[in-house]
Amino acid sequence: MTARSLHEEQYLSAPSGRCCYLRSRCRLFLLTAMIAVMAGAGAGAFPAVVRAAETADRVALLLSVEDYDHYAKSPIDTGTVRKMGEALESHGFGVDVVTNTNNAVVRATLRDFAVKAANARIAIVVLAGHGVGSSGRSYLLPSNSEIRRASDLLSRGVAVASVAQIAGRAKHGAVFFFMTVPDISSALQSITARPAMSEPPSDNVVVVFSTSDKVPVSRVGTVSRQAAADFADAATETPLSMATLVGSASAGDVGKVIGNVAELDLSKGPEPETAPAAAVAEPSQEEIQARREAERRAKDAEERAKAAEARARDAEARARLEANRAREAESAAAAQPAPQPARQAEPEPAAEREAPPAREAEENHVEALKLVEALLGRSKKKELQRKMRDLGFYSGPIDAIFGDITRQAIQDYQADVGDPVTGYLTPNQIQALIEG
Repeated sequence: MTARSLHEEQYLSAPSGRCCYLRSRCRLFLLTAMIAVMAGAGAGAFPAVVRAAETADRVALLLSVEDYDHYAKSPIDTGTVRKMGEALESHGFGVDVVTNTNNAVVRATLRDFAVKAANARIAIVVLAGHGVGSSGRSYLLPSNSEIRRASDLLSRGVAVASVAQIAGRAKHGAVFFFMTVPDISSALQSITARPAMSEPPSDNVVVVFSTSDKVPVSRVGTVSRQAAADFADAATETPLSMATLVGSASAGDVGKVIGNVAELDLSKGPEPETAPAAAVAEPSQEEIQARREAERRAKDAEERAKAAEARARDAEARARLEANRAREAESAAAAQPAPQPARQAEPEPAAEREAPPAREAEENHVEALKLVEALLGRSKKKELQRKMRDLGFYSGPIDAIFGDITRQAIQDYQADVGDPVTGYLTPNQIQALIEG
């Protein structure tokens, strides 16, 4: 044994020596760790801190309840809600996903999210599960809720209006409620399966329900499940706009949207501060005038082309309509029986009596077509837009949003094939377009 090792052995054999030795080893370990951290700081040694700074601008909370203690399962599975969270996270949102939790956990989660929303530019809350309405307010039911009377909702349900207030702490807020129907006793007359909300708590918040009075109660679960799947699919698009999420969650004309939809690009963070751009040479007046003249001519030519195309369509549609009317008149004249002696009594105003039922039948027909459209899904809607574009009826974006441009395209298509012009496709028309 060397002299040095003998010295260490004697030193460590004493209790005080062992303590001093351990302390020195700990100090050496901490010093080494600090040097390693400082050396790696320039290469992204603090990813968690950076990620938090990036996501503080946009935050999202997703509350999903599929399994209930006292009611049947919700048709919206938690996997779909997790897909929503992953999609929003890919756009830079700070996302919290909470599933199948009881009343106390849901309320604690909302309190924590209120702090995040207060420091954010955009705050989104997604609710999925059983919901009911009472006294003009809508409620999400947590997993342990049991509603025996309407007053139970105040303590055992989560008011959507309160959630909207939390989202409204941000500069822009949105609440999406994919609402399904619990098997609550029919004896509770004051509780409804419909959304019960007339206006948002503030102007900077929009509240979207996947269902409304237009949907039969027996179909609410199916419509809301499809709307949730469409939302998860829409959230993967880039760029992602608030209007896209609202359109997918509300299933077009079937759901209920309360408040104004802000024009927001959700896939972008705050604009970074940039240094002033270097000065560039100003174009001459001749160049500016030439550019303006070229733009004006191009715009005029485009407008003339569109007008000519529209006139050609209208003329063709009118010609088909007149031909159909002529054929109908000819058929009616051929089938008309010999004239009978005129009756003395005045004819009864049958047309006036039959008009209201006819109008009511037409309205019910359109509402039924809206429900069919809501169940198509985004991929089918995009395919229909592509088919109508290929046929020359549609010139808008392929975005699965059936807005004014798509409605006009449907009307043009229906007029072209000689069907009633409603702006809503029938199942036969959908099949013909997809297969055609």
